[in-house]
Amino acid sequence: MPAAAGCQRLACEVLRGGVTGRSRPETAPLRLLASLLVARSSRPAHAIIAVSIALLAAYFVTWLQLGPVAIGRSDFTAFYAGSTLIREGHGGAAYDAAVQGALRDQLIAPDHAGAVPFDDAPTAAAVVVPVTLLTLDVAYRVWTLLMLAALLAAVVIGVRAAPWPAGISNTWKAAAGAAALTGTGTWMMFIQGQWGALTALGLALAYRDWRAGHQLRGGFLLVVATGIAKPHLALGLAAFVIGWRQRRVIAGALGGALALAVTSLVIVGPGGVGNWISGAVSHATRWDLRPMVSFIGIPGSLLGNGISAHVIAAAASLVACAAAWWLGSLTRNDSSRLAAAFAGAALMSLVAAPHAYAQDLVMLAPAFVWIAAWASHDERASALSTSTRVVAAFTVWGLISAFAFVDFLDGAAVPPGQLTAWALVIAASAACALVWRRGHASREVTTTAAPRSEILRASPIR
Repeated sequence: MPAAAGCQRLACEVLRGGVTGRSRPETAPLRLLASLLVARSSRPAHAIIAVSIALLAAYFVTWLQLGPVAIGRSDFTAFYAGSTLIREGHGGAAYDAAVQGALRDQLIAPDHAGAVPFDDAPTAAAVVVPVTLLTLDVAYRVWTLLMLAALLAAVVIGVRAAPWPAGISNTWKAAAGAAALTGTGTWMMFIQGQWGALTALGLALAYRDWRAGHQLRGGFLLVVATGIAKPHLALGLAAFVIGWRQRRVIAGALGGALALAVTSLVIVGPGGVGNWISGAVSHATRWDLRPMVSFIGIPGSLLGNGISAHVIAAAASLVACAAAWWLGSLTRNDSSRLAAAFAGAALMSLVAAPHAYAQDLVMLAPAFVWIAAWASHDERASALSTSTRVVAAFTVWGLISAFAFVDFLDGAAVPPGQLTAWALVIAASAACALVWRRGHASREVTTTAAPRSEILRASPIR
């Protein structure tokens, strides 16, 4: 089995005595590790791909086995009901709970459970309108497949735009993409018919455009994609953009927000927009906090739904947004930090969200790819330290998915509460540390090895 070229290059550096060029006896263990990496570097990647394919197959089997009752109780039924009202010209009633409930009862009769109100943006309803021409069951199947396709597109774009080091094998790129595609969030999105894939696609498109120098378009696409249905997941992303202080990015973001506002007014009118806002605010306190994967799930699972849990969560959200702003500020000073900083901001954004469930974890799919790519590249690192960082990235992603599955099974009752939220907090903190430490390492290399202009031209991370 051919070895990955990136690992081979690292191994050669170690066999020559490391990046300093001096041969030392203590590098013998690293030489042994390097030789093993050269001989077997593709095998873990192939194993990750195989496991990911098996998981995706299991998700698909579960999806096929869902019957009319399960589909009727999914979140998609609320989207279908609200969008049907808009398609039939009742935009003003799209956010009326009584009208929604009557329509939903007709759709899922004789079952009357799973009463989830439609409280997403009017633009979200417009996106669903085409599939409401189908029956509920068929529309659900078509919609979930469309969301899976959107998530696949987000992952592919994320992999292609990621700052991979020169020479890394396509097998490892595929492994990162496969792992990103098959987290527990994908399974939850698939069976609930949720929209998280659109948020992931927005992140991937924005990063791709920013890396290519299209800052205005990237800011526009980020806001439009996140604002369609999940604006509450974008608090940290907004803080990142503000901290970055790139005028064209901010202008594009403001343009996207204006486009969403105008579109919403056209779809449901001022009264409908007012009903949407008031409904979203009133529903914010009706949900059980324990299953939420954002930070609010931690005090919610330990303290219940009382005011103390909401106050603690609000304070934590402010801290997470401040951290995302700081990541944007670091990116302004050093554009090579963009991949990891934007990924860290996505993590912080999910931590800060006042309302987030396991299906929303899919928004992190491209962010995981960028972290894996950035962790695998360090010109000063030995094979050991590089491998350790890459393994850590895959391990953290795996733990987030595993904890989400455990929380789903036990209702986040296992101490210390919401495990997924704890994992996200740790992952977001680690991303911040990675960005900060890498920036210091880059400055050391710049001042001791070559002029800054030469380093930027040589670096594969942009």
